Amino acid sequence: MRKLVKKKAGIGVMAILITICFVPAMAGAFAQRGGERGMGLDGKGQHPSTLGIWRNTLMIEKLELTDGQVDQLRDLDFTHREKQQVLKTQLDRLRLQMDKAFTEVNVDKATVRKTAEKMADVKGSMFVEKIDSRLALEEILTDDQVDKLRQYRINKKRKGMQQGQRQMKGRHWAQNEGYSRSSDDSVE
Repeated sequence: MRKLVKKKAGIGVMAILITICFVPAMAGAFAQRGGERGMGLDGKGQHPSTLGIWRNTLMIEKLELTDGQVDQLRDLDFTHREKQQVLKTQLDRLRLQMDKAFTEVNVDKATVRKTAEKMADVKGSMFVEKIDSRLALEEILTDDQVDKLRQYRINKKRKGMQQGQRQMKGRHWAQNEGYSRSSDDSVE
């Protein structure tokens, strides 16, 4: 009888842990991220690189880019994305190694630290590559075009912040008025 009770308790604890750990993780996995996302040829969304403005005809017109500038941006964009892809692959491989190291019966702290250092190096390289792409962009554009691009980005951030403030005001109003996010359709 006690074994049966312990087994049921163990199953209950496992169900609670799964609910606490995996349900929020799955919800986050399917949550839509804010901001613009580019579409690759395979239809999967990806964050466009800084150099990706060559794909946006509206930006080409606003910045008054020449055909030569568009060609340079396209070439640099593909080069940058290829480098980032290689680094992402390395990072994924290291994450797998880290996961494997942590699942060993006896965790080898030296291996974990060495893998963590390698991961930090790759992430640092990804950051440096991103900065290099931004610097390359500013070398291709004229000073006037760089100013226009900065102004566009500032206005875009302001617009997003204003939208967020409107959403927060709406929530604040609803809380002050005694409205809740749950439905009041329940029968008492």
